[in-house]
Amino acid sequence: MDQKIARRSFVVGSAAAAGILAAPAIRAQTPTTITFRFNDPEAPQMRAALDEFERANPTIKVNMQRISWADMQAQYLREAATGTAPDVVHISFVQPRSFGGGGALRALDDLIKRDGASLGAKGWDDFFARDLAEGADGKIYAVPWTTDTFTMMYNTEMFAQAGIAAFPTSWDGLRAASRTVAQRTGKAGWGFPAGSCATPTIWFFMNYFFWSNGPGWIDKAADGKYVMGVTPAQAQEALEYFKSYLDEGHNPRSNMSVCLWGAPELVEAMLSGNTAIASVPDTVAMEILAKWDQRNPGKKAPFATAPHPGGRNGSVTNFGGRMLGISPNARNVEQAWRLIRFLVTPEPTFTKHYTNYTPAQRSALTSRNWAPELAGYPRQLANSRSWGPYATGPVPIPFMWNAVGRAAGSVFIGEKTPAIAAAELHETIARELARTQR
Repeated sequence: MDQKIARRSFVVGSAAAAGILAAPAIRAQTPTTITFRFNDPEAPQMRAALDEFERANPTIKVNMQRISWADMQAQYLREAATGTAPDVVHISFVQPRSFGGGGALRALDDLIKRDGASLGAKGWDDFFARDLAEGADGKIYAVPWTTDTFTMMYNTEMFAQAGIAAFPTSWDGLRAASRTVAQRTGKAGWGFPAGSCATPTIWFFMNYFFWSNGPGWIDKAADGKYVMGVTPAQAQEALEYFKSYLDEGHNPRSNMSVCLWGAPELVEAMLSGNTAIASVPDTVAMEILAKWDQRNPGKKAPFATAPHPGGRNGSVTNFGGRMLGISPNARNVEQAWRLIRFLVTPEPTFTKHYTNYTPAQRSALTSRNWAPELAGYPRQLANSRSWGPYATGPVPIPFMWNAVGRAAGSVFIGEKTPAIAAAELHETIARELARTQR
C-alpha cells in the first residue's frame, strides 16, 4: 500500500474513532432533568436549595413542580398509575405504607443498603419514624425528611395576670390552668379546635391523652398480632375530659365550628389575646410569631412553648412530618436518589434554605436555630413517638382518625353521651381490626 494512502487512511480512521469516543463524553455533559414535586409553601426557599444542588451537580437539572397538600394524594396516585409521576415526590409520614403497597413508590432498600451509612447527618439509623417508611412487605419506600409535633403555646402575660407561675405538666393541671385563666381574665384558656371534619385535630389530642396514660387504640401483642389497646372506659374518660372544657366555658363553644389546628380563628385568638393557650405544630407557632412582629414592631412577643401535659408515661406526642420518595416510573433513579441525599443533609438544606422545618434525624434536632419562644419544640420532639402500630397495623389511620372525630363531635354537640359514643367508637375500630387482621 502507498504510504500516503496508508497515512491518510490512518488519519481518517483515527478521526472517526475519535468521533465515536467523543460522542458519549458530549452526551454526558448534557444535563439530565428530573422532576421534584414540592407541596409546602416555601417555594422560593426550596428553589434556592435546588439551585445549590444544581451547582454542585452540574449534570442534573431539577424541575420543581408545585401542588397543595390537599390535592397531592389523588394527583400523584393518578400519575403513578399512568407512568407520569414526578421522579421525586414529597409525601406525609403516613403515606409510604399505602403508596408503596399500591405500587406507587419505588422500593429504596438497594439504595439505602449501599448509601445508608452516609445518609443525612449520621446515617439511616439516626432517622425518626423509619417504621413509617416501610410497606406491609417490609420494604422501605421513602426517607423521612422533616419532622414536627404539637406543642403547647401560651401567652405569658395572660398567665401572669391569672397568677399561674409555670405551665402545667399534668392533664388535670392543664384543665385547672385553663379554668383559672377564664375566671381571672375573662378570656379563653385552652382554645382547642373541637369541630368535626375528615381530619379533625381532636384525634391528636385524644391520642396524646391515651399515650401519656397507657396504650393507644391499636397495639402490637407479643405474638405479633394487633390488638385493641384503649378500652371503652378509657375512651369515655378522654371524651369526658375534652368535653369538660366546653361545658365549663373556658374553651369557647364557637370552636366547635373549627376543625383544623392552624385555622385563622385560632391564630387570631392567640394574636388578639382572647385565648391563652393553643396546641399547634411549629409552623403555626411561627406564623403566630411572625404576625405578632408585623403588628407590633419592636415589641417582644408574649409567647412561650412547653411540652404537652403528661401522665404516668410522661408527655408523649407523635412525630408528624414529611418524607421523600421515588416514583416507580422514574427513569433517572440515581439522579433522583442524589437529590434526596442532598435534601436530607442538614447542611445546607436546613441551615440555609428550608429553615422553617426540622430534619427528621435525632442528631440534627439542634441544627435548627430555635427562637426562644419555640424552645418547647425540641424538648417535645425528644419525647415523641412514631405512630407505630397505627401505621404498621391493619386498620388505616384515616379510618380511625375519621371515626374518632365523628365520635368526639357527637359528644361535644350533645347528640350522644360520652359513654354511648365511647362504646360505639370502640366497637367500630375493633370490628375493623377483626375484619382486616390477617
